[in-house]
Amino acid sequence: MKFFKLSGIVMLIAAFALTAFAKDVKDEKVAAVVEGKKIYMSEVNNVLESVMARQGMHSSQIDLNSPKMQQVKKSIVENLVNRELLMLASLKNKPEDLEKKVEEEYNRVKSRFKNDKDFENALEKNQMDSAQLKEQLRKNVLLDSYVKNIESGIKISDKEAKKYYENNKDKFKQPEKAKVSHIILRTGEKAKYEKPEKKINEIYKEIKNGKSFEEMAKKYSEDGSAKKGGNLGYIQKGRTVPSFEKVAFDTKVGNISEPFKTKFGYHILKVTDKQEAGQKTFDEMKSSIKEVLKNQKMKEKLNAKLKELRSKYDVKINL
Repeated sequence: MKFFKLSGIVMLIAAFALTAFAKDVKDEKVAAVVEGKKIYMSEVNNVLESVMARQGMHSSQIDLNSPKMQQVKKSIVENLVNRELLMLASLKNKPEDLEKKVEEEYNRVKSRFKNDKDFENALEKNQMDSAQLKEQLRKNVLLDSYVKNIESGIKISDKEAKKYYENNKDKFKQPEKAKVSHIILRTGEKAKYEKPEKKINEIYKEIKNGKSFEEMAKKYSEDGSAKKGGNLGYIQKGRTVPSFEKVAFDTKVGNISEPFKTKFGYHILKVTDKQEAGQKTFDEMKSSIKEVLKNQKMKEKLNAKLKELRSKYDVKINL
């Protein structure tokens, strides 16, 4: 079963960005209460569906009542509680241009629809009116502004970044890579052709006679890379099946392999670039390291603020 992790910061920010189209939940189970403000299970489920959708998943693919999914739901509830706590804090730090930003967000949401009628229908379908939508957007703007204000005070020096680099050099090793495109014909139950081995050899012959590899991939390849001319991007040694990897790294840049078989089917590979193994320099990684350190400090600051707010306000979690 495919599963996913929830990063605290990512989920917290995702909670800020919850769709403004929230349905009426007055009669539903209460998952938590923050200073009298109720958080309903439908809000929890909305976030869960949003997270799954971002990862290409659907609720029909997994058991929503499994122990792992119950843990995910608990994590979501914690994040929604954190959202409400930060909401209380943000109300004391309203930006001067709050209403202007709310109007901009309202117009941005409205612009997603073809016309006013479609927009009004969406509001009606979700049991909302314009005022309720603006109120939800106002909360989102307040939270976003509050978090950005905390973030703006975080500065990472070159010295800090350099120290992190020196202490974590193994993280910046560049493995050997090959940039490849392929054409794949499935075998077994997923086979499209009665004799895929014969068909892949016919395709290979056409390519050798001058047909474009990319066009042949778009026409015949049987996976998601077909629409990109078979482009799989860079693969690293040790990250894919040995039979595929061997051909990828044995084939010279610019060359096309003969047909070969893996457990997935019959392939033809085209190698378009290679990168030798090595160590990425500090200058190459400096901006990325600063981003990592900034996120770490942001998490620490938010956690400290949330601890303070939990001691100040009444919080009850029912899940």
